[in-house]
Amino acid sequence: MFRGLGTKILDGSPNYFVVEDIGQVSSTSQFEKFLQDIYEFVQMKDIQSVTIVLNEKEASNNDYLHLLGDYDFSKHDTQYFYKRDLNSLEVSEQVTSIELKSIEQTSDNLFKKVWKEVVTWSLNAPSSLSIEKEFEGMKTELGSNYIKNCLIAYHDKDPIGITIPHIEPGTVDEGRLFYFGLIPAYRGNKLGMTLHKLSLQFLKCIGATYYIGATGHKNIPMERIFQINGCRMFEKKVIYRLKRHPT
Repeated sequence: MFRGLGTKILDGSPNYFVVEDIGQVSSTSQFEKFLQDIYEFVQMKDIQSVTIVLNEKEASNNDYLHLLGDYDFSKHDTQYFYKRDLNSLEVSEQVTSIELKSIEQTSDNLFKKVWKEVVTWSLNAPSSLSIEKEFEGMKTELGSNYIKNCLIAYHDKDPIGITIPHIEPGTVDEGRLFYFGLIPAYRGNKLGMTLHKLSLQFLKCIGATYYIGATGHKNIPMERIFQINGCRMFEKKVIYRLKRHPT
């Protein structure tokens, strides 16, 4: 396992490896050593998708940007991060227009089929991985509970989207959605807002006291969903991705 002082890693090896926070790296020499260690690690593990996330201050450091270029990383996207306290969230027991079914109640294959439809025409920057590899990486990151966290959303008995609410690994009460979205035909009619709210309620029920969500800077509809459901933006981050597989 890759280790760094204060770093936050999302490890879906060998499919993906995300450095979500570079931790206590605070100088050009430390950042260069950090990149070298990452490069050697992902080469050894044969990891297919490698991403580094920097906050605005870090992403404005020209020395860091030059080093990222030297190690063949390029800017992939800018993301907006939102947060919501879940203690005040009311969990409704009323029947809504959406029903959620986990993989325990359906199947891996059906979940992946719906996921493939969901990513069609997404406003977020595309992944370099297939849904099959994203799915396998997610299983590695979340562990055996993935069968309870992977949920298919149904409307009038038709699958319309997916959501993957979970407690962030390494924390006890931070709620995240590994992925969230609707099939294109069902977008734009408030079902996304409802599905997101149900996802937040699910997070509260499994012990999350707060929620962190992120979306690409072009995904205005998702930003609106965040805002309608009581989330506030607290940070912008810049995503850098390794352009080629290490050899």
